[in-house]
Amino acid sequence: MKDNNLVPIFYACDSAFLRYTAVSINSLVSNFSKDRKCEIYILNSDIKDNEKQILDVYNRENVKIIFVDVKEQLVNIGKDLPLRDYYSKTTYFRLFIAKMFPQFDKAIYIDSDTVVLGDMAQFFDTQIGKNIVGACREQAMVQTDVFGEYVEQVLGIDRNNYFNAGVLLINCKKFREENVLGQFINLLSIYNFVVTQDEDYLNVICEDNVFWIDQRWNTEVYGKIPVREKDIKIIHYIMTSKPWHYSDCRLEKYFWKYAESTSEYDKIVEDFNKYSDEQRENDKASAIRLVNTAISEINREDRYLERINKIAQ
Repeated sequence: MKDNNLVPIFYACDSAFLRYTAVSINSLVSNFSKDRKCEIYILNSDIKDNEKQILDVYNRENVKIIFVDVKEQLVNIGKDLPLRDYYSKTTYFRLFIAKMFPQFDKAIYIDSDTVVLGDMAQFFDTQIGKNIVGACREQAMVQTDVFGEYVEQVLGIDRNNYFNAGVLLINCKKFREENVLGQFINLLSIYNFVVTQDEDYLNVICEDNVFWIDQRWNTEVYGKIPVREKDIKIIHYIMTSKPWHYSDCRLEKYFWKYAESTSEYDKIVEDFNKYSDEQRENDKASAIRLVNTAISEINREDRYLERINKIAQ
């Protein structure tokens, strides 16, 4: 029997990112409805038992932290997963949720580089109809021409209709009906998306089946922030905009507010102090590589749209 009072929320992280997941969960739990129940699932493949206590402290009467090992799923398709720069295989874990948890018709997925200022029960209650996902527009594509041109010319998606996959309201029932995981595995054999990787695959698969959610629920720290600060529900520190690496990161005060009351605060400060000029130069180089990768994909004669059209002929 389904519990209509329950909000299932999924994170995907590895051992190295656990302390930042703790900050996000601390903020989420602090702002979650007291009259609703929440199960927070940590999808992982390498978190050790002695590390779990970092998140176990957020168990409450109405909040349950559950660690889920996805090694088996990774073994099946892991060797085929394209990776680039700061990405790890954890970015693909969100694709397994609907299949691994058939008891849920709807679930939330959220990246670990976030701070939650709103009530996630309110986000969960958003009615997305028969769409596969509810999501917010990806500001990198909307605001930066080269990325907008990339999604339009390579993926065939309008730059204003490309979603960020870091905060998703997943229609798990529809996800299973449309065999989104199977479509993803099939697409891996057709094209290797190397710009935003699993986000590109999801946008191609879910095109025209997206319910657009107000940007307050995924306010990316990128370019011009299209939301008034007082209205933000979720801050998303995308790409290299990490307050634990940079002292001038916008909206950083919210991250440090919730970091300070975690058990990992001293280690996070240590990470910040140790982040070197060389690493910051690598971040700049990574940003340049991303732009060049997008340009390279635009200029390919066998880019995704052309390849799909040939297959369809």
